[in-house]
Amino acid sequence: MQATYDAIQQHGYAGLTIQSIADNFGKSKAVLHYHYDTKEDLLAAFLDYLLSEFGETIQIEGLSSPEEQLLSLVDLLLYGSDDTASEEIRQMQIALLEVQSQSPHKPLYCEQFTQIYHRLSDLFAEIIKRGMREGVFREVDADLTAQHILFIIVGGQLNQHTTNLETDPDKIRKIVTSQVLPSIKK
Repeated sequence: MQATYDAIQQHGYAGLTIQSIADNFGKSKAVLHYHYDTKEDLLAAFLDYLLSEFGETIQIEGLSSPEEQLLSLVDLLLYGSDDTASEEIRQMQIALLEVQSQSPHKPLYCEQFTQIYHRLSDLFAEIIKRGMREGVFREVDADLTAQHILFIIVGGQLNQHTTNLETDPDKIRKIVTSQVLPSIKK
């Protein structure tokens, strides 16, 4: 999967081929074709891999407050983990955006990105519900608020990578912390 990640970063979706992945893998195309019939099958497996890796990366249980957990998840989506360089995060976000842009034409990708979205939305909603139970957050529609946060992050990243607007991760985070968080805190 690392070879797929590297090839997507180097070539983008449009220039991505089984050969470019094989070149990064150090194996022949035949080895990849043995496991995956098409580039789409390989990318679907790659998205599956990212979803499972992301699940392992999320470390919010040890944080004491729901607010800390919520901001930790926001930060993970915007900045990546502590050991990930900001340029690497930016490149990966662009690569995923390129793959996601194929979703209207590739039902398998659409399914994978839907799973990713639901996983993230559910995590935000769980944190918000915990905050309501603990009296940190006021009673709100946790699912709707989770979607709102996710829309801000995804929309901000889309603008960041596809326009000349001055939208960076810090600005996106500020919108969440100055607009959404105060609206749900008690």
